[in-house]
Amino acid sequence: MEEPAGERRMTKREERLQEEVDALKGRLRDLESRIDAMSGGRTKESGRIRTFVAGLDEAMEGGIPAGHVVLLGGPSGTMKTSLGLSLVHKNRLEGTKGLYVSLEEGRASLVRTMSRLGMEPKDDFIVDIARLRTEHEAADETRGWLQILQEYLERKREKEPFGLVVIDPLNSLYALAHITDPRADLFHFFTFLRGLGVTAVLIEEASDDGSAFPNHEDFLADGAIQLRYAGEGDGRVAVHIRCLKMRHTNHSRDWFRLEHADNGFVARPLGASTRP
Repeated sequence: MEEPAGERRMTKREERLQEEVDALKGRLRDLESRIDAMSGGRTKESGRIRTFVAGLDEAMEGGIPAGHVVLLGGPSGTMKTSLGLSLVHKNRLEGTKGLYVSLEEGRASLVRTMSRLGMEPKDDFIVDIARLRTEHEAADETRGWLQILQEYLERKREKEPFGLVVIDPLNSLYALAHITDPRADLFHFFTFLRGLGVTAVLIEEASDDGSAFPNHEDFLADGAIQLRYAGEGDGRVAVHIRCLKMRHTNHSRDWFRLEHADNGFVARPLGASTRP
């Protein structure tokens, strides 16, 4: 007997596909609830993660929009690591948990930097990938370091939800993961970071005379903060900072002089007097 029109039974294959779709919808709902749970404290109220650089946050409508993937680039010695540590440390004090993933510098060295800058020298948010690299020396080559890092962040988020991650430096990830096509590989990695529901800041080392983002990663990122050296006469050299790009933000693109004073960072408009 033929089935009435419009009442055809689904095949077993169609039933399996429907089950997979329903399971995927459930996972998406679970992800949304996880994101809501991780966006507590000041981030939930304002929708932004502060850099805690006085003057720079004000130039970006209060900070980095929560959930953005942002690059922090500049030549060696422009305090990128110090800014990243301060970002995680001070946001944690404000109630937003974070991780500092170091691909090169060891935990002990980073703790000394924190102490020198007047931060409480705790290391429980520092992830020393040097140890992880030792543990995975014989890792399956088919997985690669990009996948290892992603799996680590996923496991960490499930055990101890966090809302902010700093990865330092992106250059080392290129080498570790044997990235030959930054545009394609970073597109997928940035998409993964957004899917975690966290704000991510990736530090990138640039040559003194080159672009802060030599592989044009800023086109893929939601935001880009740039650092540079600038001569000020009489042999003096200052560090300048600016927000080059920040989606969903009406921001200044002006350069500011970056200084560290009173256990914090300050971005002063060029031409303003400096502290004695």
